[in-house]
Amino acid sequence: MSKTARHSTAKTGTAKTRDVVRMPFEEFSAKDIDHLVEELDKTKPAGAVVDVTAMEDSHHSPCLQEMQAIVVQSVGPEGQPVQTFSMYQYCPTCKIAVRVL
Repeated sequence: MSKTARHSTAKTGTAKTRDVVRMPFEEFSAKDIDHLVEELDKTKPAGAVVDVTAMEDSHHSPCLQEMQAIVVQSVGPEGQPVQTFSMYQYCPTCKIAVRVL
């Protein structure tokens, strides 16, 4: 057995924040969507925004409730493409989130 264990999360490299950055496809529990948005807001890149939208045609398979999409992206001048840094899906009923990008 190896002496080093592989962790499913990585810590950010800045001294400014000690928050955990989720890895793609990592599923985790989240108290509520506001808590998740606050966590992402603290760790987002400079100039990025955190947007939340309902996923009307996407339902969480265990409970069949509507999922929420949370996207961390840059904001460019009108007509310019934006860069997506990360995307999450959240089920408010099961209080489960997953990073999908």
